Amino acid sequence: MRRGSVAASPDGCAEFRSVDLVVAPEMYSVVVAALADVTPDCVQVDPALRPGMEVARGASLGGGLPDVWIPEAHFVATEAFLGQATRPRLLVKSMARTPVVLVGGAAAQRFPTWGDAEASGLVSVPNPESSVVGALAVTAPEAEARAVGRTRDAARQLLVPFAQAQSARTVAGEDATVQPAMFARRSPRLVVATEQQLETVDGRADLRDLTPAVGAPVLDFPLMVAADAAPGSRALARALAEHLEGDVGRSLISDEGLRAPGEDGEASLRPPAAKAIAEAVFSWSQLSVPSAMLAVVDASGSMDADAGTGSRMDLLADAARIGLGFLPDHARVGLWIFSIDKGGPGQDWRELEPIRRLDDLRFGRTQRYALRERADEMSSLTDGGTGLYDTALAAYREALKNYDPHYSNAVVLMTDGRNEDPGSIGLD
Repeated sequence: MRRGSVAASPDGCAEFRSVDLVVAPEMYSVVVAALADVTPDCVQVDPALRPGMEVARGASLGGGLPDVWIPEAHFVATEAFLGQATRPRLLVKSMARTPVVLVGGAAAQRFPTWGDAEASGLVSVPNPESSVVGALAVTAPEAEARAVGRTRDAARQLLVPFAQAQSARTVAGEDATVQPAMFARRSPRLVVATEQQLETVDGRADLRDLTPAVGAPVLDFPLMVAADAAPGSRALARALAEHLEGDVGRSLISDEGLRAPGEDGEASLRPPAAKAIAEAVFSWSQLSVPSAMLAVVDASGSMDADAGTGSRMDLLADAARIGLGFLPDHARVGLWIFSIDKGGPGQDWRELEPIRRLDDLRFGRTQRYALRERADEMSSLTDGGTGLYDTALAAYREALKNYDPHYSNAVVLMTDGRNEDPGSIGLD
């Protein structure tokens, strides 16, 4: 590599050294080209392409940060994402920019707000747990809230239908890879992407930027240096920044479909605080994974005890009815009850409904309807002692038999007592 301004830095670069540099995928080609012009002979730099979420997650789990880091956005370098890791020092606020946009074909529509678009069920988004683009998209309704007349709480609630729609597509094996041209020309679907991605799509002249007029979140690629960076890292980072601010650097940025800092464009949405983004990403991780649940309910005589506004079983049945209303149709739910010999001599559990999708139609009724009917029956089914341990083992085995890798699989066992079956397995 040719000598550049780093060779004249205050430390003199008197000995060979290595600098660890990590850059977001969107900026990788730009940085590699620029390094060829600014890295001195006495410095070894092997730039790595890694998404910011991946780098932050590694640091939060005890790994180190790179000497020089160019993530997609500032929020990944905060305590909300780095945990106890020492935050890097910001050297340059933005090396380049690209808006996060909604892309669609001729049959797709432009929604008035991000919230309306995402609640429509028509939007596919990169996984916010691993993608900064996805994280900014799912928090766009909160970012736009004041401008469009929504409260922040109302905007956050829009995450629920958005995540559930994604959950349904996951069950169907869809959206494994999200990219601008993933749908047919006549599809009404929209895709969250970057302006850079849209500009580099070949063979799809029908694709349009259908971002709401309120504005777009932006990837701005800050330049950061670790607090304990190797000698020479800061000088190299400054040389890289100066090069990209010049005519040659701006040309590199433009050639990659990015904007130089300060270039005019559509209105930008300022993202919410990093903590709010982290909370939204966590909520997404819970809501977007479909649920498969075997509910196992204690039906021993003690469940008849008064709980103030009815028996313990009455309260549990009411909670079950309410909970069913929040689950999407593709959720899979089964129901057992248990007490000693409830399923016949030597079997403490009784299946009321097997694990099925809530929209599964059998004998003229859906699984959701059947479970509501069963909830109405449960108060009349209580008697006997608590056959807890045999039931827990049997339920676990049943859940394994019905395991689906596309779902979050769980046994939810509800009891008010302890095992009272002398013939059952022990706690160990």
